[in-house]
Amino acid sequence: MIIGQRRGLSLSNNSDLTRERIFPLDLLKAISIVAVVSFHGILVPQQSYVNLESTLNILFAPLRFCVPVFLTISFFLGEQSLQRQPEATHYDWLKKRLTRLAIPTCFWFFTAAVLVLIKEEFLGKPITEILGEICQLVLTGRIFAGAYYLLVILQLSLLFIYLNPYFRQWRNLLLAILLQGFAFVAIDYSLQGNLGTQFSDFLRLVQRPFVIYWFVYLALGIYLFSNWQVFRQISASVQTPVKIVLLLVTSLTMIAEASWLHHLTGKELLPFEYAMLSCIISAGIWFLTLATVEEKQLPSRLLPIVRLLSKYSLGIFCLNGILVHIFVACSSLIMPDLTYNLPQILVIKVLGTVFLLSVSLGLSIVLEKLGLGRCVC
Repeated sequence: MIIGQRRGLSLSNNSDLTRERIFPLDLLKAISIVAVVSFHGILVPQQSYVNLESTLNILFAPLRFCVPVFLTISFFLGEQSLQRQPEATHYDWLKKRLTRLAIPTCFWFFTAAVLVLIKEEFLGKPITEILGEICQLVLTGRIFAGAYYLLVILQLSLLFIYLNPYFRQWRNLLLAILLQGFAFVAIDYSLQGNLGTQFSDFLRLVQRPFVIYWFVYLALGIYLFSNWQVFRQISASVQTPVKIVLLLVTSLTMIAEASWLHHLTGKELLPFEYAMLSCIISAGIWFLTLATVEEKQLPSRLLPIVRLLSKYSLGIFCLNGILVHIFVACSSLIMPDLTYNLPQILVIKVLGTVFLLSVSLGLSIVLEKLGLGRCVC
């Protein structure tokens, strides 16, 4: 029998899953949070590189594994916590999880809303117009860069408690992948006008929090936890060069699919940038690649960085999404008329990513020391 197919699975015989922290997940979180920040690392006004935006979106499409991996890890750990508390009712577990999610969501949404209010008040907008704009930004997950992720997690958690028994088996995971693929194909057809444009117009209205882009990662997280030891054995049997080739092939596939989406959307990629079959594949490949990595295999100087980035990934995720707006606004005041070519913008992106990551990590540590650990860890 495949490990983890029954609810009554005992974790006492599964030492890797009884640990407080599972190192491959920490490493995945650390790599993914760097990828997330990289998307916000260009700390100059958009109009200064507007002609390069499509090129950058396609070039860095392979980094879009980050949000799928974060979602998969979230529900991997959700299944872990549920299995550790077999005596708890579904209601008790869901109440605890939603409370845990609501605290950072409310804190960061409120913080971002206050900043938007201050900015718009400074520009002289009427308060009623500002409040309406804030409500729209909150509901569409655009109150800060990446805010949609918190809304997606909340929605999927409601589905998790009812669907988690079904996704411990391969055939049901395959069904979820097929349904997700069908949804992406339907989006493509709608963008081409083959099914009418009402569907894609609706998706543009509701933006990225809509679960149609994300439900497969709920299934993937549950399945990976329930079959973790078998999955690790498969990972161990795959040679490192093969894993590297798989990552490279997946990256090229993501670039090709992102190019196709740019063609379909007329270069207006949002909110369809994760509506790619290669995003699903990339999440699985990254887990396969790192499932057997142990702490002793990494350089000792790198381990503290991995632990810090993993521990504070939530704080970094939210803070960098808020800070990018502030830094871009400042740079637009200081250098309003500059334009950049591709080599220049790539240098800005790298330096901006390092700067934004460092500041977000530092502020996350400070906030924890101030008693706001549940908002950053």
